[in-house]
Amino acid sequence: MRFSPPSLAILALSKLAKCDIHHLIAGTFGTTNLYTLEFDDVALTLNMIANTSTAVASSWIALSHDKKNLYGTSYSSASPAFVSYSLENATDISYTSTLPLGGNCTSSKAIFVMASTSPPYAVYGSPFGGSAPCGSVMGVDSSGALSTIVQNYTYGTTSGVHGMAMNANGSVLYSADDTGNALWTHSVDGETGEVTLVSSFAGPVAGSDPRHVSVHPVGKYLYVVLEGANQLAQYSIDQSNGVPSFGNKTWPLVPAGSSNSAYWSDEVALSYSNSYLWATSRARSSNSTGFISTFSLSSDGAIQEQLFLNATTNSGGTANSVAPSTFSDRFAALTDSSVGFVEIWELAIDGKNASVVAKVMLEDGGCCANAVWYS
Repeated sequence: MRFSPPSLAILALSKLAKCDIHHLIAGTFGTTNLYTLEFDDVALTLNMIANTSTAVASSWIALSHDKKNLYGTSYSSASPAFVSYSLENATDISYTSTLPLGGNCTSSKAIFVMASTSPPYAVYGSPFGGSAPCGSVMGVDSSGALSTIVQNYTYGTTSGVHGMAMNANGSVLYSADDTGNALWTHSVDGETGEVTLVSSFAGPVAGSDPRHVSVHPVGKYLYVVLEGANQLAQYSIDQSNGVPSFGNKTWPLVPAGSSNSAYWSDEVALSYSNSYLWATSRARSSNSTGFISTFSLSSDGAIQEQLFLNATTNSGGTANSVAPSTFSDRFAALTDSSVGFVEIWELAIDGKNASVVAKVMLEDGGCCANAVWYS
């Protein structure tokens, strides 16, 4: 029996996970903790089951390809650095190493980190604020811990990269340059993980400010959150060199008539089956809410429809970071730093709406930054 892409999406959305219990890890902006959360997808409950004390706060965390290591920004360090932890399981988290960024950047903050899912499993990071026109390629040892700086490379003189993403085979790295209003494409060496510049170009308009990016695994489309324009942009990817091009396709991440200066859009991420795309915006005022939206995708990744644009519970603070689950299209985690909580949002069976079904408060004065699904 054959199913159309919409039918496949509904099947993925309605399919029950093999395990009812799932775990997430959440980082913080201002406190030295990593929180492990447990989500029951039948009872629809979310609880904090472990609080791991750390030496530094991590504004962004990312899992290794095998989930045996967790990488984070050393956000509270005096100079840009990255940190790694070994994971025996979601609650047994142990510090392994800290790796200073080095190079010529004088920024005081490391802001983003991501791990390649392809050998040699290099880790990529960037600083933000001050003079931050650079990125770093980090090598790992046999256990997956951060071990050495493989390469420091530069973007533009006004750059501040806030997000990165790789294509499915790890051969191309895309960087969203928030302060430089640009998108960068680098090829990735399969032996060393080092990068080589392929192209860079400005955002769609002045002040659009690309913040985060995601790549569909088929490799035809790149999705970009434009923080300043409060839009989601779709780019087509040239199959010969991996370079994206803007086809003037954007969708709003705030309601019509809203002032762009009152919001700053944040995150974009693919669902479990790659049939949906989630994106969020944040409010600059704590008296306003941010917004969350989902888009339906064709089998090759083209955006078909914006399904809804719903207000989030709070402004989101500096977070409102969405993390779709790794076991079903039904669920996505959303973090908030204005108050300090993590929520689980559930898509309606037809994907045309979503609502909060579980929530845990983590009001420690620094939570919550982003969250990753361990299981």
